[in-house]
Amino acid sequence: MEAIAERAVASVRVAPPLFTRAGLKHAAGNTALAISFLVAMLPAAKKIHWSIDGAANLIWLGGALIMAAMSFVRTPPRRAMIDAYSLGATGGMLLLPCLMVPVNRSHGALAFAGVTLELLGVMLTQVARVYMGRSFGILPANRGIVSRGPFAAVRHPIYIGWLVLSIGYALSYPSARNALLIVATLPFMVWRIEQEEALLCDDPEYLSYTRLVRFRLWPGIV
Repeated sequence: MEAIAERAVASVRVAPPLFTRAGLKHAAGNTALAISFLVAMLPAAKKIHWSIDGAANLIWLGGALIMAAMSFVRTPPRRAMIDAYSLGATGGMLLLPCLMVPVNRSHGALAFAGVTLELLGVMLTQVARVYMGRSFGILPANRGIVSRGPFAAVRHPIYIGWLVLSIGYALSYPSARNALLIVATLPFMVWRIEQEEALLCDDPEYLSYTRLVRFRLWPGIV
């Protein structure tokens, strides 16, 4: 009888909890990140034009929607850097371009160049995210080392894609405000990269990767 009772108790204890504190925290972070991308869509959403001239806004909106969707399926990190410095660098890199305003729409060759850069930026970032899979993140973290696809050419292809996309949007809507926001984004991006590499270099696998892929953002340059 005691053996039967022990087996009955054990079977009850095996059942895992439906929700855990860590799981809820991770889900809340993913949801907050997705909402931030959706909020970033608002300025462009007010200026949609169903024409070639309005393509810049449509591309920007599409990129934000993809990033919001992928935010919901991220895997928890092995290790993460969450402090005022990482929040400042990441926030500056991501939010400053989102403050650009779609006014003074360009035309002709400049508009074509802007839309072309936006398309290239979106393609690069999304291809890189496909290779990252559920390892996609925002704050500096180690969710596993990815070395295939665009990551075989540069160590941070998503960042250069984000920069190219933002420059394309600024060309589509040229103004002093938008140009200054792009320039202001650069130091935050460099700061963010330095933070991420400082964290990842504690991983021997990443150190081996850096010896194979020497350039951070653009092959042969930097």
